[in-house]
Amino acid sequence: MFSNIYIVLVNTSHSGNIGSSARAMKVMGFSNLSLVNPKNFPSEQATALAVGCSDVLKDAKVFTSLKEALNENMINIGFTSRNRKASIPNMEIEDCTDYLSHNRSYTYNIIFGNEKSGLSNEELLMCDYIVTLPTHKDYKSINLSAAVQIFTYELFKKCTKTIFDTKPGLNLATSKEKDFFYKQLINLLIEMGFITEKNNKSLTKKIHILFNKARLEEDEINMLHGILASIRKKIKI
Repeated sequence: MFSNIYIVLVNTSHSGNIGSSARAMKVMGFSNLSLVNPKNFPSEQATALAVGCSDVLKDAKVFTSLKEALNENMINIGFTSRNRKASIPNMEIEDCTDYLSHNRSYTYNIIFGNEKSGLSNEELLMCDYIVTLPTHKDYKSINLSAAVQIFTYELFKKCTKTIFDTKPGLNLATSKEKDFFYKQLINLLIEMGFITEKNNKSLTKKIHILFNKARLEEDEINMLHGILASIRKKIKI
């Protein structure tokens, strides 16, 4: 039912949280688990807390970088408990589940950060959207597996209670294709002197946010590469 959705856990410190997240996933019909630099995996504690969901752990994919984990899918949605200055589009959990329910032909990475620090600003820049779960003002930190459970439960509930007329999906570019374009564009802008050592960080950040908002399709990415090639040829860089 949710074969197009990948739960991505980044820099998980406690292996028990991996096992508990696997259980939270399977009980709601999710099976795709991606792990980025887990501190201890595989582990007996993860298997114990998975409680009969060890198949999710067995099939989990382990990556050395978040970029590598995101490469093959189209939309990246990060969960964070903190307000960030970066102008990445925000979603409420209800908006997020509505979006996923209406656009089932896309592939998604649902990303959860480290237990203590969450997702870094650099990791959030790889996200097309961010979601912050509502909490009481006195304490905002939600346990990792609890956050996974809330998301999977809300989407399961949405998809099993309502049948949507799903529009044909766009052929969106994958994260890998978008990232390659960003690198080519940024390199060109550096060579032209538009991006300098002084403004590199801020402009690179804004370029990622700008194009992530555009929800680029595969043919649009190809067109943009053609534009870059024409510019290089014209100015002979």
